[in-house]
Amino acid sequence: MRSRFGMVIGMFLMLMLVMMAGLFLVYVFEEGDSFEYVLMGMLALGGLSWIAFRGPIGKAIASLLEGGSNDADSVTSARLAEVEGRLQEISLEMQRFMEIEERLDFTERLLAQSAEPQVREDQRR
Repeated sequence: MRSRFGMVIGMFLMLMLVMMAGLFLVYVFEEGDSFEYVLMGMLALGGLSWIAFRGPIGKAIASLLEGGSNDADSVTSARLAEVEGRLQEISLEMQRFMEIEERLDFTERLLAQSAEPQVREDQRR
């Protein structure tokens, strides 16, 4: 219900703002002293703004008046948690890779040491 109330308030405020701006423009550009032009301008701008603000513009204004959208925050926090989980997995994989690299270096050194005595024995003969 709070979302609907914020949406209605947002639409009402923007409707009034647009109507006041339209009233001012009609009053400034009006050539005669007739009130009909002002009334037609207000009705036209009010109708157009009502149609415009019932759509996504009104929803955006309502979410701004409410202080933001909780859905967007929950989606963002869920994505952030997923990224942090992936970073932890990558960190673990990098640690495993470093251990494997150390073991490979150790094995290469052992193979090099065991190959050296055979080469020396072959050179003595």
